[in-house]
Amino acid sequence: MSQLSHLDARGQAAMVDVGDKPVTRRYARAWGQILLESETLAMITSQGFAKGDVFGAARIAGVLAAKRTGDLIPLCHPLPLSWAGVELIPVFPQTNSSQATIIIIGEASLAGQTGIEMEALTAVTIAGLTVYDMCKAVDKAMRLTDVSLLEKKGGRSGHYFARKHSGMMQNVAAYELKTDSLVHWSLNADFRLEFRCSDKSGLLLGRVDLETDCRKRLNLLHDGVVVLGPALLRHYGSERGKENSGLLQVVKPGELAGEALFAVLGGGQ
Repeated sequence: MSQLSHLDARGQAAMVDVGDKPVTRRYARAWGQILLESETLAMITSQGFAKGDVFGAARIAGVLAAKRTGDLIPLCHPLPLSWAGVELIPVFPQTNSSQATIIIIGEASLAGQTGIEMEALTAVTIAGLTVYDMCKAVDKAMRLTDVSLLEKKGGRSGHYFARKHSGMMQNVAAYELKTDSLVHWSLNADFRLEFRCSDKSGLLLGRVDLETDCRKRLNLLHDGVVVLGPALLRHYGSERGKENSGLLQVVKPGELAGEALFAVLGGGQ
């Protein structure tokens, strides 16, 4: 880090002039999680709240917040987003020691002169606060944690991804992961993860050489949310009492192609 970008030569807060920067396609994805009681999450997922569709309201709030980020953060540029999206994925605890979580993923993209990390982060934050607002009557101890940038693309800094949670997939197959389809994962002695279609084809979807920080999160393949490119998956059978420890089920579809991110999200205590 050479200097803080929003301080001028006198050390005063200042907006960055991006007028001379080229227009490029930019994308950002952020995440966070809400820690809450299992009973509260069961009420949410069964639509047991009098206030209605909690996740639906949170998704809309997150998208609206992404669009208004320039009005909320003083030195952010007002940006005409091409797209913004929010996903909320409930994760029930697999052991008595773990806590129920809601994983929140916020995304944004545009063709512009500056990055959109703040839009993705704001989407996650406001979506999480909306869940808290709608559920605080029954669970005031809920916590919104770990809000952070997962990856960004475009601009002079290139492709950034959070190595604590993530790795880049290799040998990526062009393949569409559809909702509820199953993916088999396996880990060899060299900490290389392989992902394959669980059908008869056994098609190799990609491999990941895990860095040290990311290895520590492998237990979350059973008790978290897995990112494979644009798709989101979670442990298959977690709500059915099955022991298919090597299977993941797609909860948000997406097409694998070219450069694809692998990440494991969750692990709140």
